[in-house]
Amino acid sequence: MVNTAALSLCRRVCVSLVLFLCAPVWADEPQAERIGESAALEHQAGRVKLKGSGKIWGDVVRLKGGAEVRRLFNSPLFFAGETRFDREERLPYDLTHWGGHVGLGWVFNDSTSLLAKYRLDSYKVFNTGPNVDPAFLAVAGRNQVTALGLVLRIDSRDDEFYPTSGVKAKVEGELALEPLGGDYDFGRLHADAAVYVTRLEKVTFVERVRVGWVENFGDTDGVPFFERYFAGGPSTVRGHRSRWLTPRGLEQQFVGGEILVVNNLEARRPIFETLFDRRLSAALFFDAGRAYRRFSDLGDFGYGVGGGLRYVVKLGPLQGVLRTDYAFSLDDEGDDASSKLHVTFGMPF
Repeated sequence: MVNTAALSLCRRVCVSLVLFLCAPVWADEPQAERIGESAALEHQAGRVKLKGSGKIWGDVVRLKGGAEVRRLFNSPLFFAGETRFDREERLPYDLTHWGGHVGLGWVFNDSTSLLAKYRLDSYKVFNTGPNVDPAFLAVAGRNQVTALGLVLRIDSRDDEFYPTSGVKAKVEGELALEPLGGDYDFGRLHADAAVYVTRLEKVTFVERVRVGWVENFGDTDGVPFFERYFAGGPSTVRGHRSRWLTPRGLEQQFVGGEILVVNNLEARRPIFETLFDRRLSAALFFDAGRAYRRFSDLGDFGYGVGGGLRYVVKLGPLQGVLRTDYAFSLDDEGDDASSKLHVTFGMPF
């Protein structure tokens, strides 16, 4: 029988070696290209689930923390809350953002729940450059978004970190309204669904589809760029830089789109099962998608194909998935590289 302590030590050495070998690759990437590095952790303590995530690369910071409390008053009611902070220092503008949402929900069964929420987000756009696109210039200063929304969630996966069967889906609709204290009127519909099926000797096939649409109404003159969709990067279409598959404006600045369509296909299989206690798996994937200005623009997807590794990390009560993907773009988008290394901590699907 293989010694358990020796196996544990070997796993730690192997993971450390992988990180050490990848470090020079990350260091060679320009700061603006380190878009894929992120972290997401969560902890369940009885009826309370705590979640946190963050991304720091170059001059961009994104932090998020939230909590969910189930079985309020010993009923199917639950409370959910989240806070967010972002900072961007880009060539055409700088942006700071804080906000969050609170809501009450109802649990229908072990896999289905409905949440009604109120969202408040405050944005400050400043230091706009001399050749900034009107999409950024029009919202220079302080902006506030207030919205009411409904979120239907379904999660029948057999495992949170390495699912082999089931469905994870979220369908959301919201209305941003000036009478609630905001500066904009717009509506949004968004759906995100992933299906997991295992076949062919432990190979799990995953298909994830994301579609979104946001549209202004009333006196609002367009949807502000910070509420639009962007595509490209480790969580949408791998093999492309972040935001690369997004509508552009003056001097090729990424201004965002009102419509998003993304489809991810992935095949995963555990490797070195005894050595890594089924925590390590390999994956092959194919991504397609883009953000658009209007429905008449639909089509002409950006594509990416590649492979990667996933490792389930357990640090006491905190757990997460370390993901590395190397992807190749299959279309000429004017990018300065035909391949990208994406490294994240946390699985988008």
